[in-house]
Amino acid sequence: MAEITPENPAEMQFGRAKTLEGHKQGILSVVIKDNLIISGSFDKTIKIWDLVTGSCIKTLEGHKDSAISIAIKDNLIISGSSDYTIKIWDIDSCLCIKTLKGHTRGVSSIAIKDNLIISVSWDNTIKIWDINSGECIKTLEGHTDWVKSVAIKDNLIISCSWDNTIKIWDIESCKCIKTLEGHTDSAISIAIKDNLIISGSVDKTIKIWDIDSGKCIKTLEGHTQTVWSVTIKDNIIISGSYRTIKIWDLESGLCIKTLEGHTDWVYTVAIKDNLIISGSGDDTIRINPITLFPNELSKFQSVIDRYWLPEYLEQHLMDCFT
Repeated sequence: MAEITPENPAEMQFGRAKTLEGHKQGILSVVIKDNLIISGSFDKTIKIWDLVTGSCIKTLEGHKDSAISIAIKDNLIISGSSDYTIKIWDIDSCLCIKTLKGHTRGVSSIAIKDNLIISVSWDNTIKIWDINSGECIKTLEGHTDWVKSVAIKDNLIISCSWDNTIKIWDIESCKCIKTLEGHTDSAISIAIKDNLIISGSVDKTIKIWDIDSGKCIKTLEGHTQTVWSVTIKDNIIISGSYRTIKIWDLESGLCIKTLEGHTDWVYTVAIKDNLIISGSGDDTIRINPITLFPNELSKFQSVIDRYWLPEYLEQHLMDCFT
């Protein structure tokens, strides 16, 4: 499938969304590996879905509370939970091969750096683990409230917290080298692109920061509720909030499109090629396709409209196109 490289992002067209149902409670995390979607949920399970067919292939059970965060390392699924643990699963056998214990509250986000797992928690700490031994190597302290999300950039750990700040840590010295201040409420979601940090907040804004200077270079406004999730691909930022997903142009900071369909908070968003995948408190995952040919979807619809077609056939033709 082609990459998203529109010369003018405003020309992007969106096809009909596919909805995946199977979780019994809200979805908190989605990640993509090849043609698989892996999701974590309030229902304590992790599900593996076929991206093409939308069918659930396997359900992983073992956590005693919500599966909040998911990360992928080669053939391993790493999950963080409200039960205070991190579990490592083999993606082929779907068996839990290791459980990491050390946090004293829920594990809210996970990132991978080589053979290290970096986890953040409601216990206000960041922990670095050896993925092979399962041992905690180091605990980073500095945030004064829940640490909500974590990302990696080269040898830097970037964390954001309910204390309204974003911190940048050196992974070797384990020291905080910068604290970014600017959000007026909790900073709860982050993504990294090159030398930029993109953060979403309870203050309803998205901020773009320069890693070197630590300065906020742009604030994106448009959401009317908390920005629970952000991700970035090429020059496109995708953010999730209450019932809506917004697509933004990185350069201009303008909102290109607002996608609706979820009926609750959009806790997690991911992107693969020309697909935006979102998980929500409404218990569903939605796959929104971006068409490969800007402006062609409306032209195709206009051709269909010239002829009388049974509704099921029109639907089938549109599905084939998108």
